[in-house]
Amino acid sequence: MKIKRVIAACLAAVMVVLPLSGCGNSSGEQQGNGSGHVEVLRIGTTYKNDGYSAMNSESAYGRLNYHSFSQLNLWRFDEEGKLTGDGCFFKKWEISDDNRQVTLHFDPLGSLKWHDGEPVTIEDVLFTFDYYKQQNMTWFLKITSVDQIDDTSIRLNFDEDEAFAFMNEATLSYYILPKHIWENVTESKKYTEPDAAVGCGPYKFVSADADAQTSYYEAVSDYPLGEITVDKVELKSFDNQSSLIMAMQSGEIDVMYGYSSSLDTTLLPTIESDPNIDPGESLNSATYQIVFGFNQYPTNDLNFRKAVRYALDYELLAQSIGGGHGQIANEGAVSPACLGYDSSLPENKRDLKKAAELLDQAGFVDKDGDGMRELPDGSPMNVKIALQGSTEIYKRIAEMIQTNLAEAGIRVSVDEQTISNPDYTKQLRTNSAYEIYLGMTTVGIASWTGIASYIADITMTSNQHFGTYADPAYLDAYSGMMKSKNYDEYSAAFKDIQKMNAQEAPGIALAIMKTYFPYRTDKITGWVNYPSRGVINGETWYKAVAK
Repeated sequence: MKIKRVIAACLAAVMVVLPLSGCGNSSGEQQGNGSGHVEVLRIGTTYKNDGYSAMNSESAYGRLNYHSFSQLNLWRFDEEGKLTGDGCFFKKWEISDDNRQVTLHFDPLGSLKWHDGEPVTIEDVLFTFDYYKQQNMTWFLKITSVDQIDDTSIRLNFDEDEAFAFMNEATLSYYILPKHIWENVTESKKYTEPDAAVGCGPYKFVSADADAQTSYYEAVSDYPLGEITVDKVELKSFDNQSSLIMAMQSGEIDVMYGYSSSLDTTLLPTIESDPNIDPGESLNSATYQIVFGFNQYPTNDLNFRKAVRYALDYELLAQSIGGGHGQIANEGAVSPACLGYDSSLPENKRDLKKAAELLDQAGFVDKDGDGMRELPDGSPMNVKIALQGSTEIYKRIAEMIQTNLAEAGIRVSVDEQTISNPDYTKQLRTNSAYEIYLGMTTVGIASWTGIASYIADITMTSNQHFGTYADPAYLDAYSGMMKSKNYDEYSAAFKDIQKMNAQEAPGIALAIMKTYFPYRTDKITGWVNYPSRGVINGETWYKAVAK
């Protein structure tokens, strides 16, 4: 008989654990407990079940903590993509007029406890910001000092006017940490002792079955931040989305969680006829895109870039990328799901005649009659396209771009090394040596600065470098977003970015996608579907109730 490897629920001497009655029940039955609470919420994901640590953001456990689950977020994004303190440690804040200070307020301490029973103290709060600096967390390095104002307030001081940017960047994977556990841990990413999972969020880690790829959690009794309506959570990992959906159809799981990894649209037909499953549809803030290299010719030529924009078949791209559910983007090159979206800009439209006129004006003509245009000096034109990833969708998009541009007489070839060698691709970006770069604005980046982070000649706070566009007006607008003090200022600067995207074509959004995070509706209600994120979010633990 196969012996299952079980990670100890007891967290040894660290944590008091309640009996796991029914925790291993995989029948899918939800039994009410007389209070309207969900007895067990079963979440399915394709992230691996491992890495049960506050400092691990890549595992299934780490991703779920993006939503104030076992670890308590400093603050989070609400349904509109704006900051909120609901269900988080800090409840409200004020940004100084010079945008170099933020004063953070939290509830009186005393009732909030760590999962090992120790009280959360002001020392934990102050320690957290210092520890993140010690661990070289980029945004926290911008903090010059932290002042304790009183028993429920601290002030962060910054070396630049980016306090509001810090708030928006430090949303997902940063939490208040227990000093008594982490103060002697120098390499946080390598620390894997059981107490690494101790947090002060609404759910405490109970156990994990590595063979079953399932972890178990229980709600904290009398949680001071609000009534938790989901008593237990089971987080189960699947090898692929097909097996996850089969488990949902059988009632083994209640909901799919994927952070930014939406259900593949080819699987939608398998659930469309199921009256008990909602596909969890919303607009995706993420977009696939191409950006042009401004250190290379001919991609630094405005007429060439606009000709490429006119040559692309957006209906085909939307159909292929969106699986029949995609939409055509506008020339601003961002999704309508993004905060500050400018709907006034013209929609991308294919016009091969206009593309030909622009290429002719720039001197890109077919001189040898082979159907492909040459450079103005008569030499062959072969523009290389670099791929950010090696997955099939990147290859498929690249092939469509090649075909579309060939119809305008532009020869394009894929830089094959970018498919097989990620280090080469990174170096190509770092050296600003690409001509066309096919990539993606992720959900996280889309929530703050968007495609501009991939276009502007800047180095991200993650020390990644993508863009090559160094136009002063563009960089000023990017700086305007980073130094904004509120969402009105941010949106104004972001709209300037979109207008310049339309005018100068430094990048092109290839399609607007939808996201699908399915969930069952027959036993649970109260779901709140966040655009791009789904129904697993910071509200789930307090609003999902049994029918």
